[in-house]
Amino acid sequence: MSIYEERPEVPIEQQEQQVQSKKSIGDYESLHNQIGTQLDYEDSVIFLTDEIESHTLTDFIIRMRSLLQHRKDKTSPINLMINSPGGDIYEMFGIIDYIESLDVKVNTICRGRAFSAAAIILVCGTGNRMMSKRSTVMFHQSSSFLGGKMSDITAYLDNVKSLETIIYGMLAEKTKKNAEWWKNKMRNDLFMTSDELMEIGVIDRII
Repeated sequence: MSIYEERPEVPIEQQEQQVQSKKSIGDYESLHNQIGTQLDYEDSVIFLTDEIESHTLTDFIIRMRSLLQHRKDKTSPINLMINSPGGDIYEMFGIIDYIESLDVKVNTICRGRAFSAAAIILVCGTGNRMMSKRSTVMFHQSSSFLGGKMSDITAYLDNVKSLETIIYGMLAEKTKKNAEWWKNKMRNDLFMTSDELMEIGVIDRII
């Protein structure tokens, strides 16, 4: 039917049914979101999904503060469920610093994947670090797409090297391998299974 053609009139009864149907869907979605939030509070669960971008840290802190305020058990560990391809290194450091500032432990749990920055967050959990047996974790060096003046590029690369040194030190502190081992292994993408991660101390338990 052309947009210029006259559309047939819909009977009033059918219109009322459509309105009621839309209202029911809206009510269901609202109820689903409400129940989901309540369950998250009861189970003390925070989700870290999708790419870690410029807004991720702010969203993470808002959700964490809400969880800390509304959950019944104020002392039990918080469960951070991770399924992320990684992303921004500065947001990653902000999330880790915030986790370490909390009075309660934060369990990190990988279900699906934890790549790049998400893998570092997994390692830096302050409680139990876990993953499902068929999940995948990947570590690698920082990526960069450079352009501009040579002095700016040099300054940027110096900063990246400094941040990478910090990351190698964090991994050495949290695992059974030293910083040099991590530096050498992360020259290329390093994909690891749950058994391999258990062996070197990246995670504490396979679930």
